[in-house]
Amino acid sequence: MTKLRVSVVITAYNSEAFIEGAISSVLGQTYPVDEIVVVDDGSTDRTRMIVESFAPRAVRYIYQQNRGPGAARNTGIQATSGEIIAFLDADDVWLKDKTKRQHAFLTEHPEVALVSGFAWWWDVIDDDRFISGEVPKSIASLRQEILVRNKIGNPSRVMLRRSILADVGVFDETIRWGQDWDLWIRIITRYDAAILPEPVIEYRWHEQNLSHTSRWARLYSYWNVSRRAIAKQTAWRQPSLLLHSWSLFTHRRAKYLLEQKSSRWRTIAYAVASLGAYPWEGGWGKFKTLIRAVVGDDFYQSSKHFIKSHLAARG
Repeated sequence: MTKLRVSVVITAYNSEAFIEGAISSVLGQTYPVDEIVVVDDGSTDRTRMIVESFAPRAVRYIYQQNRGPGAARNTGIQATSGEIIAFLDADDVWLKDKTKRQHAFLTEHPEVALVSGFAWWWDVIDDDRFISGEVPKSIASLRQEILVRNKIGNPSRVMLRRSILADVGVFDETIRWGQDWDLWIRIITRYDAAILPEPVIEYRWHEQNLSHTSRWARLYSYWNVSRRAIAKQTAWRQPSLLLHSWSLFTHRRAKYLLEQKSSRWRTIAYAVASLGAYPWEGGWGKFKTLIRAVVGDDFYQSSKHFIKSHLAARG
């Protein structure tokens, strides 16, 4: 069987604290990759110096003016040639068997265009770790779920076939947040995809990464990605999908307001609307958000800690 060449596109922006670990996680794979390109999206720190120290190990460095992560990944796609493309954000790291497992899966399943996996989330601020990911029941269910939630995950978790990009296009550079989700939707609409039931990356959540900044703008950008995708579905499917998507969007708005200790009545209104619009998924979580909004988050959190400590003392 012909070996599929793997090209890795690492994107970086002011990533001096993380880029060395990201590159090392690719070089340390149990199944070696064929090509590594780091696209620096306008960094002003020591990112370039650190990346160029890996030049003896065939890591290429490309600099571009800041245009956003989607544009950086597109530059990397154009600069590489492997039949398989894998992505890595500079503040994430691959687990050592990621390439081995995903390359083997694509080799054994030629009908699959994209494969993802679970992620170890590491909240650097609170030093909290947990596994995130879910295997879809079927490709049909994934095609529906992807319209309202990014079930594939961030690009660091993904490996895909270059050939499909000629059909569906690359990352939409006009989308600041959710351009990866937009591409996954376009791919899964036409091709099969899979999610491996095991962690393949460590996702580092910190104050500087894009997922932690401009939270309201990011949230509305995600909502727009979902709405545009749903608008392309048949008319009879759109109302239910829109309610589902709007419920998730509004629930997140309520949680943001809780974190910001904003208007209690506005928070309650969002929590009620989210629960009422689509109670069939995440109903308990939406109900807890409503309770937090009604009693106040400080009271809710202190009561929760009191109950946990009381039960621990009794146990």
